[in-house]
Amino acid sequence: MATAHIDSPDVLKHFRERFVKFDAECRQALSSVAGDVGQVSEWLRREQLAHWKRELQRRDEKVLQARLDYIRATQEDKYHRKVSGVDEKKALEKAMRMKQEAEQKIEKVKKWILTLDQKTSKLLLPCASFASHLERTTPVALGRLDRMMDKLDDYLRPSAAPQDGTGAS
Repeated sequence: MATAHIDSPDVLKHFRERFVKFDAECRQALSSVAGDVGQVSEWLRREQLAHWKRELQRRDEKVLQARLDYIRATQEDKYHRKVSGVDEKKALEKAMRMKQEAEQKIEKVKKWILTLDQKTSKLLLPCASFASHLERTTPVALGRLDRMMDKLDDYLRPSAAPQDGTGAS
């Protein structure tokens, strides 16, 4: 067992203060990691996925409207018929591309949700283990430091002068 020569309880007090600060910072960091991961996960699930699902529905409606406009432009009788349905066809193609983009975004968001869940479960396990370790060992370590400081105080406290009655007057 290693020994140390400590001649002042201030060394242990300073170490104890730094240890308490370290413990608090570790717990704060671990809490922040879990909170940040939760926020990103929530953002992907609730905001992004919901946004792109609504957007897909909106864009699907635009495809239907563009398809109707194209059919109307190309199928009406020859007196009301346009020379060609080129503009309507371009609008339909654009609407279909926009719808496809929304479908791709939904797939990407789902992929990111799955990836985030897989990666964070692996990464948060050591964090949880460390948090549990702090929870178990910090009180024990602080108790031991307190006992060491008490013993050092007792050791360094000047002992009372002998009261055997033989003292000089």
